[in-house]
Amino acid sequence: MRNSLRNFSQINISVIQHLFKLVWNRKRANALIVIELLAAFLVLTGVCTTIVHFTKVYLQPLGYDYQGRWNILAYRKDLAGEFSNRTTNGNGGNYDRTSKAAQFQSAENILATLKGLPEVESCGLLSSTPFSFSQSNTNFGRGKQYRTEQISATDGIAKTLNLTMTQGRWFNATDDQYNGTTSTVKPIVVNTVAAELFFGNENPIGKDISHLEANGVDKEQLRMRYRVVGVVSDFRRGSEFDQSSSLMFHRVSLFDTTAWLPSQLLVTMKSSVGAGYEENLLTTLQQTAPDWEFQISTLEADRAKKHRIFKTTTGVGMTIAAFLLLMVALGLVGVVWQSVMRRMRELGVRRAFGATRTDVRLFIVGELAALTTFAVVLGVFMLAQFPLIPFFDIPAATYITSILVSVIALYSLTALCAWYPSRLAGTVQPSEALRYE
Repeated sequence: MRNSLRNFSQINISVIQHLFKLVWNRKRANALIVIELLAAFLVLTGVCTTIVHFTKVYLQPLGYDYQGRWNILAYRKDLAGEFSNRTTNGNGGNYDRTSKAAQFQSAENILATLKGLPEVESCGLLSSTPFSFSQSNTNFGRGKQYRTEQISATDGIAKTLNLTMTQGRWFNATDDQYNGTTSTVKPIVVNTVAAELFFGNENPIGKDISHLEANGVDKEQLRMRYRVVGVVSDFRRGSEFDQSSSLMFHRVSLFDTTAWLPSQLLVTMKSSVGAGYEENLLTTLQQTAPDWEFQISTLEADRAKKHRIFKTTTGVGMTIAAFLLLMVALGLVGVVWQSVMRRMRELGVRRAFGATRTDVRLFIVGELAALTTFAVVLGVFMLAQFPLIPFFDIPAATYITSILVSVIALYSLTALCAWYPSRLAGTVQPSEALRYE
């Protein structure tokens, strides 16, 4: 039994060596096939990485609730020009202190009105809502500089979005001590990614981070210290398809007119409230603040829009990749078929020396598998360089899994492409092949 297994393994090894030697001796003729297979392998890896990565990311928790949340864009009509410039200036406009105080008072009245409605559970102001396309990123540091997204929020946002605190607390009235321009310390709440990035295994509560000297950072920013009062779970503001990144919340107090007032109202509606209530809510808001403009949408609608854009862009990429793989597959079928027709005499001789139809089929498939192996080795070598790129942020486990899946998929594709030509080769009769011209 052992001798039989040893002889069988020796035969298999000799056959594999023969296949690789045969392919290597025809390296010039096979070079284009290897390049074609290499391109297919790279495309497959890209497709598999995209699918595996976004599937894993999608299954992770968002860190907040979006069902039943209404998003209301609110700003004063006479400050519409200032509102449009808020992405470029740091204080939301250069209007005078009196106008700004009036704006804060109107915002306070609006929130009070919303809280008094029986259809509303909670509400708050937020500078950048979930599933929106706007965001603000700034470099912060604690010895080392990190790019961090910052969001301004009022005290009611934690309840409105149902945020999960993992350490410390959310903003409350005790943080009013930090109001005004004279205070050099401002309270912040960070997510778990930022906490780990800035503090590692240390407890971040009560510790400070700050701006580091860099282009665009003025003296006023350099003197500020941002004190962590709480940590929330991973907050993926973009969508389910975005990885959790470093993020911090800044507190906005309606009693501190030196701050920047966010323009997004988030409202948690009771489950019994439907879309028909939107007109009534808009009327109520306009009666409360007639000099303000309001635009109502829902986080569910914003999420659906973000998903449509993502699916469209990835769908286009996947369609292009599918066409490329189809072209490769058809090309391989044609090349192998032509090779079989050109080598009829050689295949007939093999049949004459005792090779069965199955042997001939396996020989054709084995040749293409050997070519695939050369392409895979080159492809893996090339793909191994990508993690060395600084901005490459795909997790190693996801990347390795995608490569392994791509290897299996490529061998399956080549075996499928060689199936019909190999059946054709298996039908060659020795007598016909020896007379073949």
